[in-house]
Amino acid sequence: MSNASLSRRGFLMRAALATGALATRVPAALAAGGARRMVFHGKGFAPMVAVVRRGEPLRIECAAAHPLRLASAPTAPRSIIRAVGPGQAVALRLTEPGLYLFYDALTTLFDPRVGQVAARSGSPYFPMPAYAAVLVTDRDGGGLALTAPQVSIPDTTMTFQPWAVVCAAGTPVRFTNNDMDPHVVLPAPGARGSRPPFGGFPLPAYGGTGTLRLERPGLYHYYCPLHAHYRAADDTFEPLKTFGGFPFVMDGLIAVMPPARA
Repeated sequence: MSNASLSRRGFLMRAALATGALATRVPAALAAGGARRMVFHGKGFAPMVAVVRRGEPLRIECAAAHPLRLASAPTAPRSIIRAVGPGQAVALRLTEPGLYLFYDALTTLFDPRVGQVAARSGSPYFPMPAYAAVLVTDRDGGGLALTAPQVSIPDTTMTFQPWAVVCAAGTPVRFTNNDMDPHVVLPAPGARGSRPPFGGFPLPAYGGTGTLRLERPGLYHYYCPLHAHYRAADDTFEPLKTFGGFPFVMDGLIAVMPPARA
């Protein structure tokens, strides 16, 4: 890699971290009892992440000019497939705690190799996938089995692996970058006026590490701004064609459970 490329990478990384520190649109942790309504606008869902308690209704509305073929990823606690026409809505009552990855099956597909979605090649919105994540908890805000608090970036697909991590509040989540390119972990844009739930940090190439400790239970959405672009007008993410993980969006989720009771 040339010195000019390295210099540009360094500039982009510093700019991304500065943007994260100053952002006024930052989402990420949605307390249970918050958003119970999602709107499908064609290119994606708003909001992109939500938290509900089991049995609470989640209303999904289709505001697009074309139908929504709502599908859940095979990683969800149960399979959900619904057809929602323009101007129509569906009310879901999700009774099994877990993480549900929803997407529009007409424009988006699930790729089991990386455990996340990508836009279909024939989608009119390619390369933007239409997807959303819903964390369903038990009545106490927990109910999910914990996973290893580790995220890595391979030198193949250049995605965060695994895409979703479940940890207890206060648990340090360790990120390791095994790729030849540097990356950044930054909170995803979201609710206007909210404060960043955490500060962004760089992951240098060839083994760079970073640790994220989240104290408040909820669902946190993050991404790498060097390899994914947030389109504010469309309220969704677009993967950049210049990186090896294309057409996957380089983002991930951390579901934080309440601390164990003594």
